[in-house]
Amino acid sequence: MLKATITLVFFTASVMLLYAQQPDSLILLKADTAFEMASVNSDSAFILASSALYESQQLGFNRGEANASNAMGWVYMHKGRLDSSLVWLNRARDIFTSELSVYDMIRVNINLSEVLIRQSRFGEAIVLALEADSMAGVLAHLPLQTDSKRLLGILYRESGDFDRSVRYFNEAVDGFEKQGDVRRLVNTSISLSILLRRLGRLDSSLEVLNRCLMLAADRPGNDYQMAMIREHLGETFYLKKQYQESLEEYIAAYHLFEKLGNMGDVAYEAIVVGKTYIALKQYGDAESFLNRAYAISDSLGFLSYRYDASSELASLYEVTGQWEKAYWQITTAVQLKDSLDQQKQLQRLDELRERYESEKQEQEIELLRATLAAESALSQRRMQVQYVTFALFLAVLGIAYLIFNRIRLRQKLQEQMLRNQISGDLHDDIGSTLSSIDINSRIAMLKIDDRGLVASQLDKIQQNTRSIMDSMAHIVWSIQPENDSLEKVVYRMKDFAAEILEPQGIRFTLQQENTSPELKINPLIRKNVYLIFKEGINNCAKYSGAGEVICIVEIRNNTLEIRITDNGNGFNEDVAAEAGNGLRNMRNRAAQIAGTLVLTTAPGQGTTILLRVPVT
Repeated sequence: MLKATITLVFFTASVMLLYAQQPDSLILLKADTAFEMASVNSDSAFILASSALYESQQLGFNRGEANASNAMGWVYMHKGRLDSSLVWLNRARDIFTSELSVYDMIRVNINLSEVLIRQSRFGEAIVLALEADSMAGVLAHLPLQTDSKRLLGILYRESGDFDRSVRYFNEAVDGFEKQGDVRRLVNTSISLSILLRRLGRLDSSLEVLNRCLMLAADRPGNDYQMAMIREHLGETFYLKKQYQESLEEYIAAYHLFEKLGNMGDVAYEAIVVGKTYIALKQYGDAESFLNRAYAISDSLGFLSYRYDASSELASLYEVTGQWEKAYWQITTAVQLKDSLDQQKQLQRLDELRERYESEKQEQEIELLRATLAAESALSQRRMQVQYVTFALFLAVLGIAYLIFNRIRLRQKLQEQMLRNQISGDLHDDIGSTLSSIDINSRIAMLKIDDRGLVASQLDKIQQNTRSIMDSMAHIVWSIQPENDSLEKVVYRMKDFAAEILEPQGIRFTLQQENTSPELKINPLIRKNVYLIFKEGINNCAKYSGAGEVICIVEIRNNTLEIRITDNGNGFNEDVAAEAGNGLRNMRNRAAQIAGTLVLTTAPGQGTTILLRVPVT
């Protein structure tokens, strides 16, 4: 209610101010106001942008029409209608180019890149962002330079070019520092530190985080950002095996989250604090924190955190020789996550049971030893049983060999299907696009004296080239063998969600239930699952108004289920059906992998997206 009231007051004040201006400045102010309002109230922003567009066309005011088109594109992006957004933004870019307005061309290039990122068209987005960076450098316009470099850092990270990503993130950090924008400086630095840690450059990650700590400490009311910095410092120190330093940072993050009342984060910090105490051999403190983590996770219904706490407690009791407690904790862990490395956990459970029973039943063991002599008469029968068992074992081996052979043949078939898919993609998409480039170039050569026609054909060639780059990026990512496990896909999902949601203060939790990190996922499924997840997270970040987003990844009945839930504003499902290609693209991607996508939402009740995909 308060947000709606503030928006209404802002809208009314803006309109009153507009009527005091001259026609040209009135149009520009309307367009700028619409652009700023797009993320807050897209409907009101649409009305203002439409008005500015109509008046510009009536007056023949090109600059006004371009600014209004830019605002329309931004409004459509926040409404989730990305194709419509691209149409309007490209229209604005064409007008600004004809007007030789370099500053505005840079702005629109950055806006276009933001939309293309949401469509995972990274190749085209990189081209536009590089153009923006180059033009901003010529203008020596620091804010635009910084925005374009941060954008390039994100794009190169998503494309797998980590060295360039690090370089552009560093340049963006320098730019935010020169502008005095501490909040964005710290958020970008945290993203940089995560990337450095991922590359194994731990000292560099620590250097970045310590600088963040100094900057964030000077800002009042900044407990959440401070807690995140402390947590990442703890993780980096732990990887360096500097456990005492890691413990200090984890405990600082624990107390900050506790002060904020973020109990999910408190549970996570309690687990890593307990794990670090175990590394330091301070077992009493470790037990206290891990028990608290389990209790909080149980009250919140966080199954994955309960599993982590139980596993760490089992390790603790095993190290300290408390076999009965270790037995019960590992039993709890197996019950919570039976499908996670089941064979290894059961073997460990048997060992603990044997130790426990040997400790508690020594007299019975002695009795069994005494009874062995009486069993000698049955030795012949046991030998026969052993022969039968051996024969069964050979039969099982034969069956296992046949199954292995079948699996190998299935893998070869899947490889052939992948080759066929890549071949089809290259032929249908890239082949047809190259043919278009050839035709466009021939037309341009034949009509070389017609400058307008040549420019039009060159523009088409440029668009087709960007399309090829984007297609190649998708193909390369989908066939990389190191990305074929569920764990790698989930890790990439966590990184993306943290990058998008954390800078906006939106809490994000990813829970895994009944999943196996070693589960293999074929390239087509992992590509479409990741793109659907990205679309859902972008929607949450841009216009849900949520304070918390929870993602649950679960394997149930040989089906991968991904549920994304936010506590935001929600919306009318009938409106969603007409909102454009966003939801339709998500459902089409689900259909490509024999999956289903269900949207559940209502005004004021948040939104839930449920994706189901068969994985075996």
